[in-house]
Amino acid sequence: MIELDALRIVLRALTYVGSIAAAGGVVFALSFPRAADTIRSDIERQIIVGCCLLLLVEPVRYIAFQLAISSGDWSRAFAADLRWMGMQTPMGQAAAIRWIAAAAILTFGLRQTAATTIAAVVLIGSFALEGHTASSEARTALGTSALFIHITAVHWWLGALYPLLVLTRAAKPTTLSNIVETFGRRAIWVVAALLAGGVVVLALLTGARLDLASAYQRRFLLKISLVAMLLSIAARNKLRLTPLLSGDPEAGRAKLRASIKAEILVGLSIVVTTAWALDSSPEG
Repeated sequence: MIELDALRIVLRALTYVGSIAAAGGVVFALSFPRAADTIRSDIERQIIVGCCLLLLVEPVRYIAFQLAISSGDWSRAFAADLRWMGMQTPMGQAAAIRWIAAAAILTFGLRQTAATTIAAVVLIGSFALEGHTASSEARTALGTSALFIHITAVHWWLGALYPLLVLTRAAKPTTLSNIVETFGRRAIWVVAALLAGGVVVLALLTGARLDLASAYQRRFLLKISLVAMLLSIAARNKLRLTPLLSGDPEAGRAKLRASIKAEILVGLSIVVTTAWALDSSPEG
């Protein structure tokens, strides 16, 4: 079962990456329409890759789930009495919703803004239907709302990193400076929402008690450390590199590009750590 456990974590992480790429790309296009027009093909590529990843990964996740409940027995996993067992669980239902939402985003793209926006919101919201929050005492209006706010903020921030990286090459100096400055101003509020939502959910799941004997809490402490690292990079971007874009555009552009690459690596580490943490239980 060790192999299935590791596969489950990898597939969950890939699901997060696909969702952030797809829905996060849509959110970036809505939040920064002028910037999106400059690199429209790149954002569309990000969205397509994210949607395709979800469409591929979710069926594999379902197969892995069926194998897990049947102790790795393929014939038993897809026998008539177990074949659709996964669809009766929150995980299976959330996966089905994500699959449909990804297919809708892939179909409508950035051409049909209203339909794509609805699909992106549904995709983001699907994560509130499963996991520890949905299956514990934290399943309250407060817990669900806090989780949705947290996940939306994650998509806004991490989904914008690739477009911003492309803009460091494609945008004119003045345009890039304005976009980065605007992103920095909005990020203050988004990060506040991200942290507030995350703290509320974690407090509800753990009873607001610190227990270092808990694997769940130790893994989330690692995640928090990575988030702090990401925040420090973002703060450097805002305080040092944004002014440099105006004073020395080429130097600022090069340093910002390197900084965003570092943000992407840390962001991926946070995604993997989250998938790893959710493979343990808040209760032990």
